[in-house]
Amino acid sequence: MHFAFWLQKSFFLMKDDYFHVLSCRGKFSPTQDGIESVKEKSKSGIHVMSIQHVKPDKPTPHELRSYKLSIVDQINIPSYVPFIFFYPNNVTGNTNINIDNLVAERSKLLRDSLSETLTRFYPFAGKYVDDNHIECNDEGVHYVETRVDGDLSSFLAKPDYSLLQGLLPMPPNAKEPTRGYHLVLIQVNFFSCGGVAISMSNSHKLTDGRTYSTFLNAWASSAKGDPENKIYPNFVSSSLFYPNTKAASNASVNLSFLAVRPLLMKSGACSTKRFLFDSYALQALKEKAAASVSSTRVVAVDLRHPYQKMRLGTFAGRRLLASCELKDSLTLETMIGHVKSGIAKVDSSFLEKFKGEQGTDYVIDEMKRAAGQMSSYDADYYSSSSLCNSGLTDADFGWGRPVWSCYGNFTDDVPLFANVILLMDASNGEGIEAWVTLSREEMDILERDPDLLSFASVEPSPLHV
Repeated sequence: MHFAFWLQKSFFLMKDDYFHVLSCRGKFSPTQDGIESVKEKSKSGIHVMSIQHVKPDKPTPHELRSYKLSIVDQINIPSYVPFIFFYPNNVTGNTNINIDNLVAERSKLLRDSLSETLTRFYPFAGKYVDDNHIECNDEGVHYVETRVDGDLSSFLAKPDYSLLQGLLPMPPNAKEPTRGYHLVLIQVNFFSCGGVAISMSNSHKLTDGRTYSTFLNAWASSAKGDPENKIYPNFVSSSLFYPNTKAASNASVNLSFLAVRPLLMKSGACSTKRFLFDSYALQALKEKAAASVSSTRVVAVDLRHPYQKMRLGTFAGRRLLASCELKDSLTLETMIGHVKSGIAKVDSSFLEKFKGEQGTDYVIDEMKRAAGQMSSYDADYYSSSSLCNSGLTDADFGWGRPVWSCYGNFTDDVPLFANVILLMDASNGEGIEAWVTLSREEMDILERDPDLLSFASVEPSPLHV
């Protein structure tokens, strides 16, 4: 498949003593990988100041200490999903401001508000024990604070992905364990100018994009002191989508293996690039689509939260498959037709099949069916996810919306899931950024494709969006 053509369609649908540990909320024992990560950060001008646990400010009641995973949680791969949010200093009118005092003030605000938020989002402060439940033991989230040499604007003028990795609490493809480890990893990076980059990696076993955004905005609202928008989540996904209890909790092969797609994995090095489609390009694409299909409008369908927003967890039913086979004419019209056909199958009756005692078998059957449809070595497979309109880029801790929000799974030197596209709102709220991971060979072709470049710019400075 001509990938630039396909991408356009996506819019439709140290040493060991280097750091000290603050133990005011519980001590953290660094792993060897963690120590090596600290060493690498220091080399890039990112200095780790503290590593600690931030716990809920009130203990979780005994009856809530075990959070049952639903069937759609069970089949999710226990990987971490990282994002970074950049905030400028935003203190105007005072040229004599003390940056150290500002950093100390914001540091305390972030930790205290996170502690308060975790009381309401208590599973986030626990640990993933097995495929049946999360132990809500109030151990807290893994929390790192750093100081970064240089100012934020210089850092964002031309983002260097190798340096951006140092802003993450865990580097991509880190060999940290998942079971018995934290579900939420946070790193707060303070720049010399007083700007801050907040990165958060959440376990996909507990959260999807919508849940990630809800938790982030709840934390931000608490920091901002916004009681009217305070979020009280309802963790009831396992009562809607019953867990699978047939597989042993210590089974050698977890249910999440059903979600692994070997043909989306590459044996060689991959490359991640960011493509910006501004509002004019989006309008041009919509007009092109409207002219190609027998429809007077292009409709965006949101399948991210088929049940109430505050009922948190993951939801696998939003995964859709649309194929374009050799017998098909590869045009905009045929591709949109396949996508619309896939969307039409996801209605209320389809979702009802996931519920109740029979729902677990149905979910597993659907995952097996999807695996069968993605098993041909004669086809190319592309996975596309959208976080547009999810509120992910709206988190305001009292300093305004982030000047840039970026996906953290970027790499140019190690194998990763490839043929993956993530769509996010642009920082100005008027465009879309597509984060694309391909093999290096395919990326070299894509980023030079004239058809794609007529609509998108490659790796523009976030300061000029």
